[in-house]
Amino acid sequence: MIDFYHWRKKEKFLVLEVFKEKTTGFLLSLDSEKHLFVEKIWPDFDWFQISRRFRRHLEKWKVIVAADSSLALTQILPIKLERDADLVKSPLSGIELENLLAQTIAKVFTKCREEASLELNIDELDAILIDNRVVNFKVDGHHVLNPVDFKAKKIEAILEITLTNRIIFEHWKNFFNIGKTKNFFFTESAKAELFALKKAKSLPIHLLVLNSYFPSYIFKLEKVVIGEVIFRKKINWSPGIFLEKIESSLGVSPKVARKLYSLYLAGSVSSKMSRYFTSLFKIELNQFLKQLDRFKIKGGLYIDTFLPLPLSFPRRRNQVSFNPLPFKDLVNKLGFKIRSHLPWKDEEALKHLAPFFEFYYNKEDIEINHWLRRRLHWLGSQK
Repeated sequence: MIDFYHWRKKEKFLVLEVFKEKTTGFLLSLDSEKHLFVEKIWPDFDWFQISRRFRRHLEKWKVIVAADSSLALTQILPIKLERDADLVKSPLSGIELENLLAQTIAKVFTKCREEASLELNIDELDAILIDNRVVNFKVDGHHVLNPVDFKAKKIEAILEITLTNRIIFEHWKNFFNIGKTKNFFFTESAKAELFALKKAKSLPIHLLVLNSYFPSYIFKLEKVVIGEVIFRKKINWSPGIFLEKIESSLGVSPKVARKLYSLYLAGSVSSKMSRYFTSLFKIELNQFLKQLDRFKIKGGLYIDTFLPLPLSFPRRRNQVSFNPLPFKDLVNKLGFKIRSHLPWKDEEALKHLAPFFEFYYNKEDIEINHWLRRRLHWLGSQK
């Protein structure tokens, strides 16, 4: 059978992953049959080094920016909009809704900014509102996409508000002009993973993100009365400690330590060396597991780690089941077809593609949210 993939019209998605040390990127294409193709990869993407020709492409491409959880914080809050008593018998107008939302968000923003500064370890004045949207509208207890024109007595909704630090904002503000384009999407990387997992798994969902630096994070996505909320906790541990142990005990370079660790995990070292590494890692591994016990997690815990752990998965401990990220299951369930060899292993691919999945299934791209971004983007942005 002839495959016409290369002749089909394709949408292009530039996905940028912002980390502390650098930004990576890749270009995805998607056709009408949901074939996904990774066209190009940037190991180190720098806005100031891209050409004018490349910048012109951005007018046609969708741009998705995902910030590491150490650089951004998404807060999901249930809100209630209180109408004036003399207006409840009249249909809700767009202007009234805009004013109600602006007043409500302004009230909660100071607290959100304070929490973000503590979580991201930055000054409050450097906590910048980068994205906000309102989802899951309810009018008198009934779900609606947009409450305008309803005779509403009680309006409820979920507010998603994302803050980042000033350095990220200043470096990427060319993309953050979110009031003028519908082709831009900003998210926190862990939030994107949770929302991708939600497509295949039931709530609550627990996600453990193990970074190359301290701290790492545990996230929980669960249902509340209106919609869902995300909880996150820091864990003072990183699998990078295994590499440090090898470096210090054997006196080798970081590159050699990583190679030896990979050989150990693959079972490609001598039995004597394997026993040595197992003993070397035992204390740190037990400390890690004991820290997890403090969170009293029940059910499945998905592991997103920059470095594979010396554990086999799936694995049970008390009431917790440790699981790798279910990339193939998710892709199959969503009906996507991968058209190229991915540059990542299966257990890593979901982390990279999750921001695309979140953008693709974002159903809150309504006019009221475009208005909110235009009106509220100034909050916290002044120097």
